[in-house]
Amino acid sequence: MAELWALRDGLLLAKEMELSNLIIELDALSIVLLMNNNTDNLLMEPLLTDCRNLVKEIPNKQIIHSYREANQCADALAKLGANSLDSFVIFLYPPPVVDILLAADKACIRCNRFINS
Repeated sequence: MAELWALRDGLLLAKEMELSNLIIELDALSIVLLMNNNTDNLLMEPLLTDCRNLVKEIPNKQIIHSYREANQCADALAKLGANSLDSFVIFLYPPPVVDILLAADKACIRCNRFINS
């Protein structure tokens, strides 16, 4: 549910910025699947409907699954938000917690994902 709230906030921000091209990467595969098809989920209504309606307003968009390790900046920001007393924050500049991660991303440094087989 938290991922869906974050998606809605991001889509509202994209709408406010009048973005017409957007790639949305989520590490919650269940949300990606719900957003990419029209299956109902009574537990997440009407929030899911809000997100679907907001996505319809963006002409060129993709909603794709991304493993958490592929976007460590988003993961670090989510942890920062979880420890914050503010309900919504917009940063003009990246906070210090992501400086090193952004530098690694810019340098194309890869992160391994370990799985058990």
